[in-house]
Amino acid sequence: MTFFLNRRKNREFVVPFCIKHECKRQSHFGCFFLIVATLFSPCLCHNISAQESNLKDGAALYSIGFGYEWMSDAYSSNGFALDVRARFYMSGQLFCELMGHWGTHEGSKSVLQKGNPFDIDDERNTLLGVVGLGYEIFQNENQTFDIYIKGLVGYGVRSSRFDDYQITGSEDGHVTLGCDIKKKGIAAAIGLGMDTRFKRWTLTPSVDVFYIGNEWNVATMISFGFFL
Repeated sequence: MTFFLNRRKNREFVVPFCIKHECKRQSHFGCFFLIVATLFSPCLCHNISAQESNLKDGAALYSIGFGYEWMSDAYSSNGFALDVRARFYMSGQLFCELMGHWGTHEGSKSVLQKGNPFDIDDERNTLLGVVGLGYEIFQNENQTFDIYIKGLVGYGVRSSRFDDYQITGSEDGHVTLGCDIKKKGIAAAIGLGMDTRFKRWTLTPSVDVFYIGNEWNVATMISFGFFL
């Protein structure tokens, strides 16, 4: 935040410019861990007692997750996500889930102003709470591995601080520094994930798609949970 604000002290004016934007490819540890967990989680399952094989029906699963979040309106591919979840099983496969989610982004993109490189910056954050149903569409015999889908709705806030770019001609544009926008309202999430259970502990790679403030976010997460 300090870096973002200090940069504006050195900018006295902004004039129309032609925009040339080079996309920067970045690797993300969140995506790497998601792929690794997806490939190896079924292999890590081990035999459990008969009492624990039917653990889910009537149980509650509490988990915390972190990962990478992509935002549709962000200026770069930087992003981080954190969420907490409580899942309550109504049967061996059907569950109700409560989820709190926070996603953040801070980045920039390079444009040209009067033929010279010029960076415009943005900071974006989402915070939401949603509730809904999920179902395990695949489950192995002793319930140590499953694939689930879910749909959740609730309330959320999306806040953005950014340098805005507006097109004024075929190749020209105008920058407005330090714009602030906050949107509140209905939030929705759909998700796909895979649970691997080790007695009462779980490891879950997942992909969640969020809709809030007329924008879309996609988060790849790794979650750790415990059955009570």
